[in-house]
Amino acid sequence: MTLSHLRRIFATVAAVALLITGASISPAAAGTSVTPAPNKVVNESTVGIQMFMYPWTFIGNECTKVLGPSGVDWVQISPPQESIRGEQWWVHYQPVSYKLDSSLGSRAEFAAMVSACNKAGVMIIADAVINHMANSNGIGFAGTEFSKYDYPGLFGENDFHGTMSMDEPRYCDSNIENYDDTWETTSCMLGGLPDLATEKESVRTKIAAYLNDMISLGVAGFRVDAAKHIGAVDLKAIVDKLTPVNGRQPIIMSEVIGSGGTNVPFTEFGYAWAWDMPNMLQSSLQQQGLRMGTSDSWTIGFNGSAKTITMVGNHDTEHHGPTSIAYWEGKKFQLAHIFMLATKFGIPELYTGYSFADENNGPNLDPNTGKVMTAKCPRVTTTPSTIVTDGVYTCVQRWSAIQGMIAWRDAAGTSKQTRSYYTKYAVGKILQFNRGSNFIAMNPTGVSQKASIKTFLPAGSYCDVISGGKTAKKTTKTCVGAKVVVDKLGKILVTVPAYGAIAFGAFTKLN
Repeated sequence: MTLSHLRRIFATVAAVALLITGASISPAAAGTSVTPAPNKVVNESTVGIQMFMYPWTFIGNECTKVLGPSGVDWVQISPPQESIRGEQWWVHYQPVSYKLDSSLGSRAEFAAMVSACNKAGVMIIADAVINHMANSNGIGFAGTEFSKYDYPGLFGENDFHGTMSMDEPRYCDSNIENYDDTWETTSCMLGGLPDLATEKESVRTKIAAYLNDMISLGVAGFRVDAAKHIGAVDLKAIVDKLTPVNGRQPIIMSEVIGSGGTNVPFTEFGYAWAWDMPNMLQSSLQQQGLRMGTSDSWTIGFNGSAKTITMVGNHDTEHHGPTSIAYWEGKKFQLAHIFMLATKFGIPELYTGYSFADENNGPNLDPNTGKVMTAKCPRVTTTPSTIVTDGVYTCVQRWSAIQGMIAWRDAAGTSKQTRSYYTKYAVGKILQFNRGSNFIAMNPTGVSQKASIKTFLPAGSYCDVISGGKTAKKTTKTCVGAKVVVDKLGKILVTVPAYGAIAFGAFTKLN
């Protein structure tokens, strides 16, 4: 009997055990009690953040000290499963097993992070890589031996489109060439990655068991990687097997590159991203403009606001090109986030990663353990700063302007965007609009603008949240940052910094 045959026998036994146990390990084994996910739903009143490649221990502390107090509702974490070894960030998108053991942290650290964030009112959205496995042979981070189509105790040759019987309708042993062909995109390989036969009930059950394991630890939902390549039908069948969270289906955010019609089938049971938005913002700010904010016309190609997650960028747009404004553009990067938080359309997700010289580089690893080293923020964390050292985390969540704009958005609530216009001044232009009793003026040029601006707000003194942050109004009579005076005509005379903004409202009005 060959080693391959023995492995298949062991895999069958393990699979049976997997189904019996639901692929879950008692949370107590992780050394921490389970804190249920906050009873929240993702909607236009919520704000999330993708913390790309931050280790679990750091995220847990950040939820307690920064994210929760700042009003962030969810954090999207990087893939938590065991993956191939390597220093590149993309190794985390090549699973070896569904053990919660990676260079970002152990199962116990993962469980502790989820518990800490849940206590702080911040939901965890885990990046689920369930379309494929690893495009290599070897030993994974947690010691699992594997080959491209053989993952002992989990998947074997019959579980992949490339090695199943040629008589089966989804058989495909080649790479995707036509990304507009549904059969090809859901059956063939994405860049050589072995494509799981997600139409098979046994495969769906094992994937669901993995996701349910995380739900048992308090995870609220998932960002589904390469969802387009799973297909809406197969993904919905997997989602239907998941344990409810707070009496509802777990949150599902599908990665389907493209907007509008491409994403529609996935929005029937979850959310999709506004993939065109990063490019729009990049192009607009490169031309020193934000004309897209004067009306809702820029949203025409997207799905409905309540189903669309807006973004300045993500790990793919930042590392491939880039095709978005990124951390090294400092004030522009911050202004793009300010605009996203100010506009009514969509459900905003902030982005924070780490500095890198090579787009393949992951964060710094401990040479002894192979784990991602403790996250280090720049010395100055309240504003964008130039980072010259590889592996330093950008820590966008700590910027005063970002925290202030979350408070501004919360105060705006469901109010429509009104009185939006784009005014040219002597040396530049300013985009301004109201949302309810809130006002914002944004300068998308590289030169500071001194301007007299109509705010349509009552006369009085207000505290600016861009310079003052979430606690801009220190007392009933004093501000942390800049004080803005609105005259009896509703006008302000201010200097809006280059690639900067001024934002305030009734909630920051002094007595």
